[in-house]
Amino acid sequence: MSTEYEQIRLDSLAWVRQAGRIARERFGAAVASRKADRSPVTDADHAVQDALQSEIARRWPADAVVTEETQQDPQRHAALASARRCWIIDPIDGTRNYARALPLYSVSVAMMERGEPVVGIIYDPATDEMYSASRGGGMWYGQEKLSPQVAAESYGIIVGCPAGQQHRLPGAVHHWLDRYHLRNLGSTALHLAYLAAGGFDAVLVTECHTWDIAAGWLMADEAGASTKRLDGSPLFPIRMPEQAYEEVSFFSAWPAAWDRLWGDLQSIPRPG
Repeated sequence: MSTEYEQIRLDSLAWVRQAGRIARERFGAAVASRKADRSPVTDADHAVQDALQSEIARRWPADAVVTEETQQDPQRHAALASARRCWIIDPIDGTRNYARALPLYSVSVAMMERGEPVVGIIYDPATDEMYSASRGGGMWYGQEKLSPQVAAESYGIIVGCPAGQQHRLPGAVHHWLDRYHLRNLGSTALHLAYLAAGGFDAVLVTECHTWDIAAGWLMADEAGASTKRLDGSPLFPIRMPEQAYEEVSFFSAWPAAWDRLWGDLQSIPRPG
């Protein structure tokens, strides 16, 4: 275990929670608009992001920062191309839910080094639940370090899936609808946190960005889940800064559910 990464995890919990409280305080009253790609954004997204960036700039001025809403702020942070470490921020993952006053959203923060997440924090302001991990330090739920989980076969397989509105889903998803319990919460970060904590058996992610997945991937990896891009290659490490903004699709699952679900993804064609 890296004592440096673990100390950064511990030191970061309070300021991530404090930023998340901004979202909770504005819940139901945030002003929403649309970005150039027509996806929603709220004034709370920007307020949470600013709080997170300010704290990182104060504590680690030599680190770069990549966020969903404002990719880089050279006035406060180091350049992505030259910095040894980079923070990846999604101030509100699940903005569509948040803008409609649906309490399914999260704050996702990760620190990356050499193209791989080494510290990850996902905070759910609606429930005040904190998920975190550090490279080699394991997966934590609040102050409890979780032991590796296994799929609870007696309850049926639960798979977190994307909505599929913007991108066609793999044929396996249509097959799974008749066999397993599929869930879409509207927050990829929460899907991955729930997988790492043992609530989900598997998670399929399509066309998401680094800020959606960096923290959750580390948690799933530390907890013992397996993860691959849909072409079978590893999800991390990535080349920074070239791949910092790329869209990725991948599958993550506990060993007990991996073989059957991964086999479906590889063998079942899309309908039509």
